[in-house]
Amino acid sequence: MMDSKWLWFMRMAVMSVLLLLEGCRWCTIDACVEHERVALLQLKPFFNHYNEFDSWDEVKGSDCCKWKGIECNTTTGRLIGLSLDSMRSGYLDYWYLNASLFLPFKELKRLYLTGSGIAGCVENE
Repeated sequence: MMDSKWLWFMRMAVMSVLLLLEGCRWCTIDACVEHERVALLQLKPFFNHYNEFDSWDEVKGSDCCKWKGIECNTTTGRLIGLSLDSMRSGYLDYWYLNASLFLPFKELKRLYLTGSGIAGCVENE
């Protein structure tokens, strides 16, 4: 009787360890955070001169983590990487960026703006 309880306990312990090592497949988020999706759509007019962001869908609830140039944290669904480089490279005019447009992205770690023609920043609004 004691051996069967011990064997059952060991099986459960091994299964628990395997689940931890495998990772929680059910812990991932499949969609972006809604207010970050809205903030991305506010950025779109400044960088979409070649219609590069056609995947940036304005339909409420669309998953911005699947949009071009977007990288999200798979656990939280928050934006962690944004690639907007060379989206204005064909334009000769320089412009000033309102950096406050990036404030909604609390977990943003990587921002690529190379070749975007940014001459500086305006004061946050």
